[in-house]
Amino acid sequence: MSAVRGLGIVGWGAAGRLMAAAVARTGRFRLAGVADVSDAARTRAARETGCTVFTDVAGLAAAQDVDVLYVASPTAHHLSAVRTAAGHGKQVISEKPLAATLEDARAAVEAARAAGVVLLVGATHSSDAPVRALRRVAATGRLGRLLSVSSVCHTDWHTRPRSPANLDAGLGNGLVLRQGAHQLDILRYVCGGRAEWIFGMPFGGTGGTELGFSAQLGFADGVHASAYYDGTGAFDGRLLTWGVGELATFDIAPSPVLGKYFALPGRDDAGRVCPMFGATVATFSGGAAWVTPKGLLLREGQHVNEVLVDDEPSGWDAALAEMDAALDGQPPAHDGAWGVATLETCLALYESARTGAPVALRHQVGLPQALVSSTKENP
Repeated sequence: MSAVRGLGIVGWGAAGRLMAAAVARTGRFRLAGVADVSDAARTRAARETGCTVFTDVAGLAAAQDVDVLYVASPTAHHLSAVRTAAGHGKQVISEKPLAATLEDARAAVEAARAAGVVLLVGATHSSDAPVRALRRVAATGRLGRLLSVSSVCHTDWHTRPRSPANLDAGLGNGLVLRQGAHQLDILRYVCGGRAEWIFGMPFGGTGGTELGFSAQLGFADGVHASAYYDGTGAFDGRLLTWGVGELATFDIAPSPVLGKYFALPGRDDAGRVCPMFGATVATFSGGAAWVTPKGLLLREGQHVNEVLVDDEPSGWDAALAEMDAALDGQPPAHDGAWGVATLETCLALYESARTGAPVALRHQVGLPQALVSSTKENP
């Protein structure tokens, strides 16, 4: 087994702190430094982590004890950060979306390729353990042929404070690029990756100011997927996911009031749960599967069986596990090319809304053959 690897974080915001927490839970990485342009953020990072802080990416990338950079700076700065990291021979995990444009995303992939470093894009919720379990069910044929997958999210994303830049799709922001990247990534992963077309429409705005969207995706062999996202806060999707939110916490506690309308598990009986990014349901020729906070519920004939994911990693922990495996020679699923494909899907949704027609997708990639083979051998 290789030595523990030093990880540096670019951007001490919410994502950076969540990655730092994941680093603290693993024995494979250690936090080696934080870079942020903000004096206040650097002060907080130094106080909260005790590690060295840097004023820019270059200083962090040049540090001898940093092996991997996690890029959690604003999307418009991802390309420059990836190029700087790759120029210093550092491996990279970039937050999604990989860039604001396909041109910049492909340039990031090329920079990593030319430097011979690994580039991953995450953490996205397609890395969550129940979603990986659903892909295994689809790949093994346990429930027959995959027919359709549906993902529905209701959040309060738009009721939180948002600056004009935070709602500018040209800067890689807005609901479709920031949240749709998760949802469309889940659908791509479960369906094998290679979407052929998308037909969609945002509502309540455009170019990043949209309040939500709906989309249909077509895959090979006639597999169909649908996504619906509402960020207005009018309804809370955690009421459809056993009270569990996307950070794997019980954000809605069971109560007599809710209990009249929704059946939620008690906290004491729940045990460890996984993140829930909305409700995801898959229909197969021989049954159906529903993603849960603990894994999957499978409808097989007249029976419902549960698939537990136990201690499989999700979220930022899964991104670290995927990087660790990639550096040990295992082809990653969420590499730079995968990130380009997900970005293409998001941008094509805007194009579909503009033209009123389905948009063909030309930069899609599938899952690594090694992962597909392993899944078939070990369902």
